[in-house]
Amino acid sequence: MPLPPPAVVQWLKKTYPKPTVDPEWLEGCYTWIHDELNLDPARDMPTIIENVNTQLLESDFADSMVAGTGFPQDALGAAKAVIEGPILVEIIGIMDIGHSAYSLQQVHESRVEYRKQADILDANGDEEQRKPMPKYPRSMLQFQLSDGSSVLPAIEFKSLSQFELGETPLGCKASSS
Repeated sequence: MPLPPPAVVQWLKKTYPKPTVDPEWLEGCYTWIHDELNLDPARDMPTIIENVNTQLLESDFADSMVAGTGFPQDALGAAKAVIEGPILVEIIGIMDIGHSAYSLQQVHESRVEYRKQADILDANGDEEQRKPMPKYPRSMLQFQLSDGSSVLPAIEFKSLSQFELGETPLGCKASSS
């Protein structure tokens, strides 16, 4: 099993200082890249780093991060805390807390019906008749954030327009600065 080049390890530490990437996960990731893609560190370092980064951002942090190296210990279990970055987190839950559960349920049901109708239109070859997917109302989002071993609730301090209920996939990663 080839060891990851020091340049990859240094890039990860500089780019994502918290949490710490699990060395065993990194070895397995690099071995896969080395064996499957036949990349040579002497000539392909940018491509190797790009592939490691992609694999990390698509991984479950429970598998790829060292436990206890992400969130500060004093924030865990605190009633109120401000996390100072940089820290890379995995979004494992998202909810709009500025709208009633009833209104969110109505949109959810509309989206389920939309998917059924879209499947029928696609099967009949009538894609042009498709209307846009109903969107959830947007107010204030609450998140469940993970560093791979701990989960913290978080609420938007100001609107983060890149996150949208029903569109942002669970498991996506975000970095605070």
